[in-house]
Amino acid sequence: MSKNKSGFTMDFTKFEKDFNRIVKDAIPKEAGKGLFKAGNELLRDGIKVKPYAPFDKGDLRGSARVNNAEVTNGKISVDAGFNIEYAAKLHELTPAQDSKTSWTLPGSGRKYLESKMSMFKNKYMKIAADHIKGSAK
Repeated sequence: MSKNKSGFTMDFTKFEKDFNRIVKDAIPKEAGKGLFKAGNELLRDGIKVKPYAPFDKGDLRGSARVNNAEVTNGKISVDAGFNIEYAAKLHELTPAQDSKTSWTLPGSGRKYLESKMSMFKNKYMKIAADHIKGSAK
């Protein structure tokens, strides 16, 4: 007695090929674009949220830059910051040196970006995730 089989079969070969391409190419590129957006939000927060990026003549804020994301070897990274020599010097101040500094903008101080990355990490990741989600529509 033979068994009757019912049902249907589907060939997912094309889907798997396209899906692999999306996972390897499209998603990392879109994640990079999302991280670029998040980097811009980080700089905005560095200026608008305490501790503020210092302000004297505007040179520091004018140097704000977010580079396009790099997607290499399964890693996605974005370089965002204030591209001026004294930005690094301000960042490296010790708390003691910071307390003796006369900031021209009240509420400004050292680690004005690092503190935002800690405070708003979930916000920045959501920006990147929402971009990826929106690009899939």
